[in-house]
Amino acid sequence: MSQRTFQFRLRSSHDAPDRATRSLVVEFLAESGEWQPQTPSLTTPGFRLYLLSLLLCQHHYLVANARERSIPLRQVEGSFTVITSADWTLEQVTGDFLMQLDPGASSEERARADTEAMGYIKEQMKLCPVSRNLPGSVDKHMTLSLES
Repeated sequence: MSQRTFQFRLRSSHDAPDRATRSLVVEFLAESGEWQPQTPSLTTPGFRLYLLSLLLCQHHYLVANARERSIPLRQVEGSFTVITSADWTLEQVTGDFLMQLDPGASSEERARADTEAMGYIKEQMKLCPVSRNLPGSVDKHMTLSLES
């Protein structure tokens, strides 16, 4: 085995008026090929906790900055893949996040999720302390898009 691959997916909902996270589901793709819900505890494998912290930190920065910009966020979906060497050294982290806006929000509110705001949120996500502490040798790639 030359590499290990870890895959996660995330879905959160955000209701008016404050758009705080109301529900959050994180799943891990097990070796069996089945998605398993994650509820971290003291018995969760340490490396998985580390990867979950990386994913959840990205999500937190996305939501916090969307709220700061008063973007009418309804849902966030994310997929997260981490590749390590056989000896568990991080090599690559790829995250893809999709924001869905509240269809009941006014066009003025929805317009706040413009190109500038999306770029701002993506840049802020890079400030997540967990991400910032990844070794420089790790290939990092994050995308943030808006459902059309």
